[in-house]
Amino acid sequence: MQRRHGGVWILSLGLWSSGCGVGPGNIGDLPDDSTDGTTGSMTTGLTTGSETGSMPTTDGSGAGAEDSGTTTGSPVSPCGPDGPSCSEDPDGDCVATGEDNAQQVHNPEQGDVDADGFGDAVDLCATVPAGGSNSGDSDNDGIGNECDVCRRTPEQYNLDNAAPMGYITVRNIPTTTDTDGDGIGDACDNCVLVPNCDGYGPANPWRPGEPIAFDDEVLCQQDANGNMVGDACEGQQLPGAAGVVGLGYDDDFDQDGLTNAVDACPRQPVVDVVPCVDGTDCPGSRVCEVSMGLCDHADTDADGVGDICDSCTTVANPLQVADGAMQEADDTDGDFVGNACELSLPCELQVGAARKGFFAVSVHGQCCTVQYPGDGVLSDPDGLPIRVGCTEQEEAMDQCRRVPAPLAQLPGVLNLPPGCEAALSDAGLTVETHVPLQPADVGGVAELWPFACELPPLDQDFDGVGDACDLCAFAFDPTNESYTDPNGMNWPADGSACNGEYSNSCGVWD
Repeated sequence: MQRRHGGVWILSLGLWSSGCGVGPGNIGDLPDDSTDGTTGSMTTGLTTGSETGSMPTTDGSGAGAEDSGTTTGSPVSPCGPDGPSCSEDPDGDCVATGEDNAQQVHNPEQGDVDADGFGDAVDLCATVPAGGSNSGDSDNDGIGNECDVCRRTPEQYNLDNAAPMGYITVRNIPTTTDTDGDGIGDACDNCVLVPNCDGYGPANPWRPGEPIAFDDEVLCQQDANGNMVGDACEGQQLPGAAGVVGLGYDDDFDQDGLTNAVDACPRQPVVDVVPCVDGTDCPGSRVCEVSMGLCDHADTDADGVGDICDSCTTVANPLQVADGAMQEADDTDGDFVGNACELSLPCELQVGAARKGFFAVSVHGQCCTVQYPGDGVLSDPDGLPIRVGCTEQEEAMDQCRRVPAPLAQLPGVLNLPPGCEAALSDAGLTVETHVPLQPADVGGVAELWPFACELPPLDQDFDGVGDACDLCAFAFDPTNESYTDPNGMNWPADGSACNGEYSNSCGVWD
């Protein structure tokens, strides 16, 4: 049996293109009149040098004729006789491409809470109508500019005059938290607890989509001496704080009672203050900062960086806050998915940020849900079922395909993020009943944003290769092998799992 290897969507300049839609021998490349509308068969005029021999039969078995390049028809669509064909529905959600509001994401529900034509599954700012464009994300953190409370790139926040140490620099953290309500997120705010931007504040909090003079240094974040501490809060010390607002070792920039030197997220306040004498007093993965008498932020991987500001919460990567080492050693492509958590090596160089969802329950900013649809739903290009419990022996005997182990490490893919099981139980919910919130649940579209939480980067075929660098995003191929045509020419941007004999496959949702 020949095996299909590979599968990805290539992200370039904000535009998605499928390796299965631009490569050689692809049905998606054929002229509109090259198929018979009644039988779905290819015309004989297509036997060119890039033809790939065996073509799928009408039953989707892939065991077609190996000569003229003709077929007996397209594979039967899993959507039924009235649904779109596989070539019309590459993401397998039973919505034809021309009608699909998220053409590269499997979203059969077609959710679009702001009714702007961009489905929630791909909308960078799902609560604000996009106005014809959905590509504005200046800092590549997966949050569209109109919703982003830290929309500028890190180098625009980190001033040379201040020369901040690594642990206190502004990083590309995709946070939505804005404690003082001034429209500038905690992760980049020069006064975390004192509003100092364009008249917004606790009594008049900024909402996504509203105009804000975020780049006007007089109206917003005024800092006369350029030391990265706003004039509105410089030198202040609130009751309970461990030091003044500042960037120094013994200062307490976010005024949460932990000095910058020990605070696992020194720019983001601890929300639930828990006094402690030793580690036994702190819940979960929180460490007791004995000298302060307080529990620090949750830190699942114990690397000294709190989960809410960690680029990889499940694998220790302390270099992310080392002076001068962040970009080079931790997050090469600047999407705030640490290299240690990228699903494959090429993804270190291809922006594929985490996404936002709206759920009633989240823990440390992560949505309490999972992306894997369960065993018995997906299959590889040869029709073998994809299963978490597939053994090595069963896979060797071509009985099933194993879900790659790295996926189990990413919170929200196969397993709930840490703490979510208890949080859902406390809320009287299960994974099945904890569905995305709708505007009617919270009193309107604008009220959804406070419930925004993080979803993992897309890997829709669950092969351990993120969509951002997967050559066939809907074809299970952990090796991500590129396609070589019958003439021996290699197509490095096209995957073998969705070209050649597999070019007309329906993908993992068969």
